[in-house]
Amino acid sequence: MIYAPQPIQPTTNNSSQVQQSLKTDLSGLSDQSVGDYFRSLTLRHYIQTVIQTNESTGITTDVSVIDLQSQKSIVNHNGDTEQFAASVNKVPIAQLILNDLRAGKLQFDQQLTWAASDVRAGAGTYDQPGAPLQASVKDVLFDLLNPSGNTAVRVLVNHALGGAATVNSRFTNELHLHHTYLQPLTGTSFYVGNTTANDAMTNIQRLLSSNDQYQKFVKNALATNIYTDYGVRSQLAGNDYIVLANKVGILDDPDGNNRHDVGIIYNTSTHKSYAYAFLNTAHGEAYNTATAQAGISLASMGKASLRFAGDTPHSAAMASDVPETYTTLKTTPELRITY
Repeated sequence: MIYAPQPIQPTTNNSSQVQQSLKTDLSGLSDQSVGDYFRSLTLRHYIQTVIQTNESTGITTDVSVIDLQSQKSIVNHNGDTEQFAASVNKVPIAQLILNDLRAGKLQFDQQLTWAASDVRAGAGTYDQPGAPLQASVKDVLFDLLNPSGNTAVRVLVNHALGGAATVNSRFTNELHLHHTYLQPLTGTSFYVGNTTANDAMTNIQRLLSSNDQYQKFVKNALATNIYTDYGVRSQLAGNDYIVLANKVGILDDPDGNNRHDVGIIYNTSTHKSYAYAFLNTAHGEAYNTATAQAGISLASMGKASLRFAGDTPHSAAMASDVPETYTTLKTTPELRITY
């Protein structure tokens, strides 16, 4: 049985702390602005409570939440602390592919061919036994983002982008990322590397910022990804006006068990959107207390962020500020892969 601590309960002094903070001078603000301020303050306090619980359990937690209309930070905690990225570093790899598509260096229908030795285990189409060893850039890119394919990482890095060293150079010089990089090993092999909450936030915003066919393609891939019962996506209330485009990173490793979720919440009714990056690394054995809490915290912070963005539950049964207790991880974590 996987340990499942009780979900975070809002502290009893939540209201008093919020009201104390509201003594900040709000003169001159409209009723709407005051309401937004109050909601932001409540979300910030709730997420900080989750962070405190995580860190008391020994979890390294990095968090960033941003209002994309104002570009104002709602929460930022350990924004530049590096963690092993797991699959969230597939987002900047996808960005380089989009840059090359827009520049005409690659074509959507261009065929990529790889060897059986390039195949890596995972949930992707090309990770399965007997899968094809050739596909279009478009299909491999979708596989990278939607089922989080692992063979797709190696194929795109080595057969479309020129290898890990070239990718790292472009991360620095083209994407201006200071803490995001692959870890080259030998020859064509590499680990997917490190990132931070602030870099991950930049990555997801950049990937989804342009309004062209490529942005629409990757937005659809992320908005329909297969991880429906894990992390932030597991807390969607089911409204047709809320769109969540996100990427999770789930990995168990002797150096740390990663439970990450990065995404953008779109409210198509209010035309407002919010970006978030929740990165957690728990240490020790897989499925220990800290690792279970790290996974639960994604749902806790995710539910609060979704409700803040206007994702209203349909029934009282879904109206709680906290998720139901997880009794299992609801998805199989990866092991660290040599790509």
